[in-house]
Amino acid sequence: MIKPYAAPAWGWRRWIMPTAMIPLAFFCLVYGFFYALTTPYLVMLFLAPLLVMALIVIWALPDLQRAPTATMQRLHMAFFVCLILWPNYLAIALPGLPWITLLRLTGIPMTLLLMISLSTSKAFRRDLGDVLNVAPAVWKMLAVFVAIQFLTIALSKDTSASVQKFIVAQTNWTAIFLVSCYVFIRPGSVTRYIAALWIMAMIICGIGLWEGAIQKVLWQGHIPSFLKIADAEGILQGSYRTASGMYRVKTTFTTSLGLAEYLALMTPFLLHYAFGNYRLIVRLAAIASLPIFFRVIDSTDARLGMVGMLISVLLYVGIWGLLRWRRLKADLVGPAIVLAYPAFFVLLVSATFFIRRIEILVWGDGSQQSSNDARADQISSGLPKILANPIGYGPGQGSSTLGYFSGDFATIDNYYLLIALEYGVIGFILYYGLILYMGWLAAQKILLQEKDVDSEAQYLVPLSISLGVFFVIKSVFSQQDNHPLIYLMMGMIMALVYRQTKASGSKTAAAKPTG
Repeated sequence: MIKPYAAPAWGWRRWIMPTAMIPLAFFCLVYGFFYALTTPYLVMLFLAPLLVMALIVIWALPDLQRAPTATMQRLHMAFFVCLILWPNYLAIALPGLPWITLLRLTGIPMTLLLMISLSTSKAFRRDLGDVLNVAPAVWKMLAVFVAIQFLTIALSKDTSASVQKFIVAQTNWTAIFLVSCYVFIRPGSVTRYIAALWIMAMIICGIGLWEGAIQKVLWQGHIPSFLKIADAEGILQGSYRTASGMYRVKTTFTTSLGLAEYLALMTPFLLHYAFGNYRLIVRLAAIASLPIFFRVIDSTDARLGMVGMLISVLLYVGIWGLLRWRRLKADLVGPAIVLAYPAFFVLLVSATFFIRRIEILVWGDGSQQSSNDARADQISSGLPKILANPIGYGPGQGSSTLGYFSGDFATIDNYYLLIALEYGVIGFILYYGLILYMGWLAAQKILLQEKDVDSEAQYLVPLSISLGVFFVIKSVFSQQDNHPLIYLMMGMIMALVYRQTKASGSKTAAAKPTG
């Protein structure tokens, strides 16, 4: 017992520790025996009590003068570098243990440091609470959704798999969101992160162009033996469209669809740099990046990427014109864009039906019909299962519950359907309600703000558009490769809204007469 937990040893208390050591030693002996007997097959089962004990220790830690927030922020950045630039299917696999991936090597320590900071730092709790309370509905919706994730584990037919899915979700989603809320309080942090994501996107595009030229994954045949995963052999093989025979680029992502989704989510930021008040070299670089994005998305043969780019252009042009009209009353460009926007919208959408090249990019050329039919079949099969059990089937059980097979594997394409199957109707409403509410929060904050808006607050425009693109893409794509990026963006929105609200309150207080 160490300070500040030490108590005076008097009376019967002095015998607590010696008496407790005897049954504890016997328990450890039995525990160690069965651990050795069942290793490596039940390692996770025996690690669970240790994890619970670790959480209790973290909770019981005394307040400290300094929390390990600096290391937590470094791990936060390292997590996203690994997420984008490193293939997550290349990992160290030991018998009986989950894959030791770079995401777990960065995400799990980051989550532990988050919990330690919450337990030991009053200043950290105050700062994080201030950000979350700028829109209390957000943390309330998130808290209820996490509770549903935990409670639906009891409904799962594979409890072990559901527990692992729950832990991954709390690390890659919830912890990322909370750390992001704290990280982006500081001015300049959002700009640095978006710039880093842009640079990494261009690196990915370079890899994609190279891969498309040689038509195979670059590291295929060059992977060290300790990183070779049997389950990843299929991912390392080239991906081709069955009907057309076209090679589909995927770079570091597990599928070409994941790559197309990532580039579609980054497109609003390129538009923001191209149209925003930035240096000429930045604007030219953004303009030059857009056709590269388009070329790589085209090489994935993923319509969701093209639809994402189309939505980004449509939304950004309209919002940019409206903001310019409000900011420059005497300017003619803003009013012209806003007033001509309905015609522009109809013209662009019509082009996807009447111009053959654009129609193929957005709606396909018929070779994707099998995918369309599969999604329709999945929805028709999944809806009765949702109605039969509206409280959900447990984390990670969506595909197996649906029972739709592609070859030997259960698969599901529609993420709306997946969320409803796993977490029930309430979970579905909370999950997508949170995303839509965050997008609306960002949009209304920037649209209703006065002229003197902080330069970083302008990022609320592309952030809200990216959330809208993500919401649309999830109707046809259920993989979770880019989900940490969405929770990063939601954390950015919360921090920017907090900073803008705080700045507005300071100006209002300064404007009030004294005396």
